[in-house]
Order: sequence, then C-alpha cells, then structure tokens
Amino acid sequence: MSNSSTFRNLIFIAGFVLLASCARHVSTSAAPATVTTSSTTTVSSSSTTTSSAAASRGLPASVTPAMLAEGDSIFNHGSCQRCHGMNGTNGRTGPDLTDATWLHIDGSYDSIVHIISTGVAAADFKSPTSRFPMRPMGGMPLTDEQLHAVAGYVYTLSHH
Repeated sequence: MSNSSTFRNLIFIAGFVLLASCARHVSTSAAPATVTTSSTTTVSSSSTTTSSAAASRGLPASVTPAMLAEGDSIFNHGSCQRCHGMNGTNGRTGPDLTDATWLHIDGSYDSIVHIISTGVAAADFKSPTSRFPMRPMGGMPLTDEQLHAVAGYVYTLSHH
C-alpha cells in the first residue's frame, strides 16, 4: 500500500470517527453509520450492508462512505463552511445545517442535491442570518460526483 493511499485511508477513518463523535439530538430514527474500509475481503458484504443502511436513512444506496468523507473535505475546506460554519454548525451568514429545521427544502437527499445545484437567491432567504446569495454549487466548480458527495455529507449532519 502506498503512502498516499495509507494517508487517504487514515483521513477517511478519522472523518468517520469525527462524524460519529458529534452527538447531536435529532428526532429521527436513523441507524448509526457503518464504517468500512477497502483493504479487506469482507468489505463487499460490509459495503452492501453500508449501502442498505444508508438507503434506509434516506440516502441513496449509491452514497458510499468514501463519498461522505469526500463531501466532508469539500464542505469544510471549500466555500460551504464560510457561510454555514465548520461541520455545518451555525455559520455567521448561513443557517445551521446540523439541526432538524430546514428553511428552504424538506431535508431529503434529493432536495439537498437540488439546492446545492441551484443555490438560493438573496431575495428568497428565510434565515435572518443569511446576507449573501448562495451561488449554485456554493460558487465552486464541483463535478457531479463532488456535488453528490457534498449533498450526502450535508444530509448526514442532521439525519443521524
């Protein structure tokens, strides 16, 4: 295993440990996230379990732990955290994404994908802290895969 893939696996595991340690009270019956790695032969059955568990929490089966880790990285190192705060926790100019209150959408994975894709015009804001329009893709040049990774990560902030 190369140093870069070892480092990537460590970052991936650390991201899930961080997500798991963020104990927030959310009134939902979501199952806890399952962490899998790609370095063992038992992964294929674990990945199926993880995909099924994710689907039962409202995430499509195609959303993988690797996507969630990538979404975490993009969110917290890209423009998302500037408005919504690190880990989506009540930024200075955007609404908190960690509670069960959704201002512009119903909180489903598909609606999160849509709002990230289209953004929110300043005239449409329902949050008193929002002062700037949310540009499509948060103003970042996201690929379709990155968009879905960020949406999956944002979904997990309030649905676990």
